[in-house]
Amino acid sequence: MERKILWTGGLLLLLLLIISASIAMGNRNHFNGVLISPSPEAHDISSLSDQNGHHVSLQDLKGKVVLVFFGYTNCPKECPLTLAKMKQVITGLGDKAKNVAVVMITTDPSRDTSAQLGNYLSNFNPDFIGLTGPASNLEQTWNDYGVTVLDNGETHSALVYVIDKFGKLRLTFSQEMDPSAMFSDVQILLRE
Repeated sequence: MERKILWTGGLLLLLLLIISASIAMGNRNHFNGVLISPSPEAHDISSLSDQNGHHVSLQDLKGKVVLVFFGYTNCPKECPLTLAKMKQVITGLGDKAKNVAVVMITTDPSRDTSAQLGNYLSNFNPDFIGLTGPASNLEQTWNDYGVTVLDNGETHSALVYVIDKFGKLRLTFSQEMDPSAMFSDVQILLRE
């Protein structure tokens, strides 16, 4: 009788451990941002140049989690707030930050020269990438990501588009999202 109780207790304990592990595994991949499913291949950005005059392609960034933001350097509130949040995410990652790229694509090409983008982004992190180019190339990129740009760039999408290490568009972060929630999502993508 005593053995039967021990076996039953042991089996119940094992069952509880299996259930707990399943719950923990399920919660480990819970995203805070808006999940895009199925995740399409991200549109390339190869027709644009960075603040150093180099053409940048998503192929160049493959193997990294890429956070793409559309904005402009004269933005009074939303753009600097979003970039400050991304700075917090990058800082929190420590050594893992080398596996993440933050890319700001201008919505105001008439004022956002390569030099202006470089100066502006260096206030947040000198490794952030600022992209600009001819209006026709920027318009194509805006369209590819569903970004509407009005009022000489002052009205634009406030989303951060999150591309995984394999070049898939996985998530979007809203402007209101807390940096700790962004950090958590980026960590999940780095583990994949």
